[in-house]
Amino acid sequence: MRFKTRLTLAFGLFAFLLCTLFALLLAESLTTLEDQIVSSLLEQEASYLLGRYRQGPELLVMPDLNQLKGYHSGEANLPAWLAPLEPGFHQTEELHVLVQNLEPDQRIYLVYDESSGLLDQHEASLWLILLLLVFIVSAVGVGIGFYQSTVLARPINELAAQVETVNTEKPEIIPLPDRGEIGLLSRAYADLIDRLGAFIQREKAFTRYASHELMTPVSIMNSNLELLRNENADADLRRRAIDRLQQATKYMQRQIEIFLLLAREGELEDSLHPLDWKHLWEILEAQFPQVSVSLKISAEPEVFVNEAAVQAILFNILGNVVRHGAAERESFEAFLTLGPDSLEVTTALPRQGEQGASNYGFGLEINQKLCEAIGWRFSSRRQRDEFIVSIKFASDDE
Repeated sequence: MRFKTRLTLAFGLFAFLLCTLFALLLAESLTTLEDQIVSSLLEQEASYLLGRYRQGPELLVMPDLNQLKGYHSGEANLPAWLAPLEPGFHQTEELHVLVQNLEPDQRIYLVYDESSGLLDQHEASLWLILLLLVFIVSAVGVGIGFYQSTVLARPINELAAQVETVNTEKPEIIPLPDRGEIGLLSRAYADLIDRLGAFIQREKAFTRYASHELMTPVSIMNSNLELLRNENADADLRRRAIDRLQQATKYMQRQIEIFLLLAREGELEDSLHPLDWKHLWEILEAQFPQVSVSLKISAEPEVFVNEAAVQAILFNILGNVVRHGAAERESFEAFLTLGPDSLEVTTALPRQGEQGASNYGFGLEINQKLCEAIGWRFSSRRQRDEFIVSIKFASDDE
């Protein structure tokens, strides 16, 4: 059963039960009120007759009305069913009886017949009105339930429609403006879809990075393996082929480590340690002996970060310098400037300088993703014949 139907029925059933209970209470209240009025009327009449009797027995005149009749214990027309009644109030289905002592051996009997009263005369009309009231209020309850269910179901249907039509290539939904629970649910869905979209993009980026960045070392390895299979190759060619294979293997290892870091983007914040700048420079010199690194340090800021991610960023920058530098050069230069809140790396433009950064392949995009993962800001620019990479550390007030 749909939510809209359940809510409509719930409103209608509640209105029906509430109105039925009200009708029964009203009918019972009218009956009780009538009994109290009749009892008060009989008491007043008995008090009046007792006063008349005390003034003189001959002044006692018993009432003989359509609804109220009085009898004296000494009368011959006293109904037989009244004689055994004790003093006090007595009631049957339609009669109210008050027995009052005048003397120890004399009593009066006041009998009120409610069958000819206004309430009993209009009892059928009263019940008809109450029944109509029950149905009218129930119908109003159903109408209110239908309206409210429509209002509540509309944003749910809108949210369901958005979820059903989400583009898997670029998942996104627009949160509903509703400020209630439905709006909260839509915002939670939107946040979930955004996270799923980011995950999909990371997966696509991982595949794109892997296929592009690993293609070059795989090609190098294949060509040098072919050279090693050549029996005519001299020892010098074989040595250089082995060196290139080692370099390609190291590069592939670094790139795989970078890809694994990107895949564990959410876990980078769980392994924060103060960055050891001296150890980092030593690792760079050891990994890139063909790159002459010039350091200019104005401050060594205390940065809490995942060290492997920082190494991956710098390895990628210097690795691109070597991979995309001029083919005829055997050594390269890189100028690193460390400030209190930033690190800047300046290198010569890659070959085909007019195309500049595009020759770095996906290296810049990989660095951008890594910096975002650890909360840093990454930017790059071309200035004359130099290529400059700027990394801004996250500050406490950001």
